[in-house]
Amino acid sequence: MLLERWRLGDATLIEAADRSTLVDYTADRIRQLIFTGQIKPGDLLPTRKDLAAQFGVGIATIHEAIKSLDAVGLVESRPGKGTWVSANALQSVIHPEIILNRFGSIDVRTVYEARLALEVALAELAAEKATDEEIRQMLAHLDAAQSVMSDDAEFVRVDWDFHMTVALATHNVLLQAFYTLSRELLVTLISDVIKLPNVKEEASALHREQAEAIARHDVTAARDAARRHMLYLEGKMFPEDVR
Repeated sequence: MLLERWRLGDATLIEAADRSTLVDYTADRIRQLIFTGQIKPGDLLPTRKDLAAQFGVGIATIHEAIKSLDAVGLVESRPGKGTWVSANALQSVIHPEIILNRFGSIDVRTVYEARLALEVALAELAAEKATDEEIRQMLAHLDAAQSVMSDDAEFVRVDWDFHMTVALATHNVLLQAFYTLSRELLVTLISDVIKLPNVKEEASALHREQAEAIARHDVTAARDAARRHMLYLEGKMFPEDVR
């Protein structure tokens, strides 16, 4: 009798472990749909019934997987409305506070170097993958920037819209998340730099070169323009140590 109860308990534990592994696996599959850009921030997920059929699991497994993604802010669910990818899903993937808590204070030069690498990579991929609508949005953001040159806060917002559109045009959610992180860690310094004489005008001209290269799908020109822009900012941020 004791052995029988032990076997029953052991089987139950194994079944629970298998179920937990299946939920984790399903959650990872949904994450991949988001990270690869197949489902974008703000988009509705397929119904739970459709997801269950797609992944070959039960509705209960889908429910638990979505519940785990909801808990970390990657998706949002509302009864009767469905489940959609959170608008701030990228921030929930890699939040600046998580990085700072893990590594402590990070010096500005380190963050700048990371962003330099990202900006170049984003420009290259955007030149390869940008849609006509994404290109239209980039150019529209640059036009908007010209109209807010006298408003530093508004210029920073529009500048962010331009850079984020370039990031979105890569169709790579992880790169978008990394870019968001680097931007957040540098936001205070950037806000200070754009107050320097002629920076907004000169930076906007470099942005225009980059956007036009992306519009032509010229990978080399887009990469070079992004690098020139970042080296220009480097000269403003670190005037005592220009390459």
